[in-house]
Amino acid sequence: MEELRFLKAALPEDWAAYSAALLETFAAHAARLRNTVPWCAALNREAYEQYVLCPRVNDEDLSEHRALFYGQLWPRVKNLDQEQAVLEVNRWCHEHASYQAQDQRTASPLTVYRCGSGRCGEESAFLVAALRSVGLPARQVYAPRWSHCDDNHAWVEVLCHGRWRFLGACEPEPVLDRGWFNTAASRAMLVHSRTFGPVTDFTLHGAPLGRQGQALYHNQTGRYALTKRYAFRAGPGEAIALEVLNEARFCPIAVLTAGADGLAVAELGVGDLHLSAGEKEAFCRGREEDGAALAPPVPCPDWTAFDFRAPLSAPIHPAPLDGAQRKAREAVLAAGTARRAARIAGYWDREKLRAYPAQRALLQNARGNFGEIYAFLSRDGDPLRAALLECLSDKDLRDVSAALLEFHLDRARPWADNYPAEVFRRFLLCPRVAFEPLTDWSRPQPGAVGQVIALRKAGVPAWLRPLDGAVMIWRDGKALPQVPEACGTVYFRKSAEARFLYRQNWSLDRWTGAEWTPLRLTDRAWHKNVLTAALPAGRYRVLTALRLPAGDQLANRLEFSLAPGERREIFLELRTCSLHDLITPRELPLEELRLPPTKKPALLLWLEEGAEPTEHLLNELAAGLADLRRLEPEAVCFLRRPGAEGQATLSALLAAWPELRAEYPDWSYQVETVARHLGLDPDKPPLAVVRDRTGRAAYACCGYQVGMARLLRQVLERLISETP
Repeated sequence: MEELRFLKAALPEDWAAYSAALLETFAAHAARLRNTVPWCAALNREAYEQYVLCPRVNDEDLSEHRALFYGQLWPRVKNLDQEQAVLEVNRWCHEHASYQAQDQRTASPLTVYRCGSGRCGEESAFLVAALRSVGLPARQVYAPRWSHCDDNHAWVEVLCHGRWRFLGACEPEPVLDRGWFNTAASRAMLVHSRTFGPVTDFTLHGAPLGRQGQALYHNQTGRYALTKRYAFRAGPGEAIALEVLNEARFCPIAVLTAGADGLAVAELGVGDLHLSAGEKEAFCRGREEDGAALAPPVPCPDWTAFDFRAPLSAPIHPAPLDGAQRKAREAVLAAGTARRAARIAGYWDREKLRAYPAQRALLQNARGNFGEIYAFLSRDGDPLRAALLECLSDKDLRDVSAALLEFHLDRARPWADNYPAEVFRRFLLCPRVAFEPLTDWSRPQPGAVGQVIALRKAGVPAWLRPLDGAVMIWRDGKALPQVPEACGTVYFRKSAEARFLYRQNWSLDRWTGAEWTPLRLTDRAWHKNVLTAALPAGRYRVLTALRLPAGDQLANRLEFSLAPGERREIFLELRTCSLHDLITPRELPLEELRLPPTKKPALLLWLEEGAEPTEHLLNELAAGLADLRRLEPEAVCFLRRPGAEGQATLSALLAAWPELRAEYPDWSYQVETVARHLGLDPDKPPLAVVRDRTGRAAYACCGYQVGMARLLRQVLERLISETP
């Protein structure tokens, strides 16, 4: 059948890794949709193959789920038009899964469905799988790294009435082309999607960016952000990594290959990029430059400052909701959340939980996979069963089978008495090495993961060093690198008042001879303002970054070499900013907050009465109230509900500050909309905005940090002093 021919051509790696029966199931289901569902039958062949038939979305584990999803979804969508069907599928997904931060292994759509949660990449793969199960052509799109904040995001596009529309996965909205990420996407340097196998219609798929394994990447940035055409020059055929400063390190967002003329061209957002090709590098200042030529780097033996600017906010898809839409949205979210909570609460057999009190949390974390984990745990009284389960991640507990666990228990049991119990449990019994899919190890794995697996199969405790992924083994009572190495010691020092958080405002890379590789240090290693690190001899690069409210960064760079046995001190330096740097006026996203413009600045506070962060802010405001009142700003506190003003700390502040007005808006909607628009976290109230006299947000912050009230007052003072 044609479907199988496509899958064999498009997914050679999956044909090697999965059973033919699984892929044949996908082919048969898609063929039935093609013959029975009008919106699927209307697709051209290439759109049907890539966005309905193809079982792969990203790098998720493949699972047999389409018949299950179809059985639940088709009765809900069969009488709807295509756009309403898409919205209904997303409502169903919300009823079954919500966001939860998890490790980077991508669970299957079936696991997300059964267990009720996933990170954004898993939620979006789940929604794409659900849409494809009823013949709606869909794909995942990804901003691999934001430039304006330390994160990334994935969402979904669906080909609806011949046009690509977008939506947030498991985040139902009353309309398409709306999600919390609308503003963030307008600041993206790159948004991409994937196809698999041969394609010809780039009008349908988007301009190609390059292939990695089975996947061909396509550029979708122009539909979300203001873009420009860049041309980067390197050697003919060289791979050029495009990088943004994210988590205080240069993170790749794409790899382009220079043509025979040495040029690589792409349409990207209007912000800064760092480029690397081997040891060559360049900065591209996107707001002024249309490209850059890579060259040998300039040495940085001392701290060298550089700025890194994010694209400006320019939402292409503004999506405010009217009052009726807000209420409908709130009702859908509440109903879906309740259904999901009820389903999750029914995962566990309480009698069986009582039989294993020491493993109760572990069994509950298995969620929809409770039966498999209980079957393995309860088979006999071997204490190694619990030991094996305790070394797995929550995600492993939610999708591993009892049979696979049994295999690994039998594999490791002969060496149980040869090593200390903790060494045996973590580095021999455990079937997990990094973030690879759990298997019976019958197929070779590439790289360092494969080396560890081979060692464990031979009874040698082995693991990957968290610092850099080097293979470690247990020998003669010691943890040793598999390949002997010469090391030195670096003492990273900071001032007593400085707050350095790894991969938030500083990072460390090591030069491998071909590229800079990020290392992983831990903040737990700080002791009396010193972090001591034993590192292999070699070349290193330190980056520090201070992110400003509007997303731009003030960064520092230092490079050093470490000789075998050398002891070296590195004093970390974080650049400072002025009050002027913090004031970056941006439009507020809601009309009721912008207008009418006032003659003086305003302080807008979304408070969560009684919560500790809000309590700290209220106490700081009260302590400096005399100075604040002298400024005579307009001041409003937004509360969840009438009566909230009776909370003791808030009530005392309102009594002492008569000019502070309390209002009761659609609190959750306002917090989510304003915070997301300004690049803040809506889940960390209080949210504070200083509005300037033109009605724009001049400064905004969320959560509590020491000195927050003083900084808000200083911003107000600056704005008032600048008022004509």
